[in-house]
Amino acid sequence: MKKDGKALLEKERKKLSVQAMYFNRYLLVRYVSAFFFFTNLYWLILSLLSDSSFYFIPLILMVVFIFNFAEQVKMYSTPSNNPKYTKFSFIIILFTNVLLLLLACIPSSFAQLYPFLVNQVQSRIAVFIILLTGIAISVLILYRLNQIKHNEDKQYKRIKQYEKAINI
Repeated sequence: MKKDGKALLEKERKKLSVQAMYFNRYLLVRYVSAFFFFTNLYWLILSLLSDSSFYFIPLILMVVFIFNFAEQVKMYSTPSNNPKYTKFSFIIILFTNVLLLLLACIPSSFAQLYPFLVNQVQSRIAVFIILLTGIAISVLILYRLNQIKHNEDKQYKRIKQYEKAINI
């Protein structure tokens, strides 16, 4: 009986280990999601303190990322390689950053979007660089999600090697 119990416990431990490995395929995605969420939180706070009429943009982006977080939490118990809400949230942030990049070039809209910044060339350049960085990160994450969807990521290969080694 003891042997059977130990074997069952060992099998469950291996199963949980593999489950955690599948969940960790999205580690970078979760960190970047948190980064975007808190960036938008700070933008929302600064917009509200500055009486900006465009406070709803970071608020909507935060709500989108809340659905992303809910899906990520759900994926621990129900692994998936096609997280729809996560992909959707990064597509939304990509298009929003492109739109904001275009609007930031117009001085009057820049002042409305970022009333907490001085409407000068240096501020516009800083926002331009931040938005370009956000676009690049979004594209990178969408590429990563595509790799995971098609099981072409390095972590998937490691998981398969581990499963083979432990006979699961």
